[in-house]
Amino acid sequence: MGDLTMQWEYLVIEQTLDADALGALGADGWELVAVVSPAHFVLHYFFKREARA
Repeated sequence: MGDLTMQWEYLVIEQTLDADALGALGADGWELVAVVSPAHFVLHYFFKREARA
């Protein structure tokens, strides 16, 4: 058998995203895995998707 290890790529966005922007990222294969607010009025969105060859 070959190596079945999944390869991922990651994206961090440090701005407010609306539903349309989140939908567009999802349509492009990005999965939202976390949202962190390290400071008042600041959001960091963390996405992952399977790496493309």
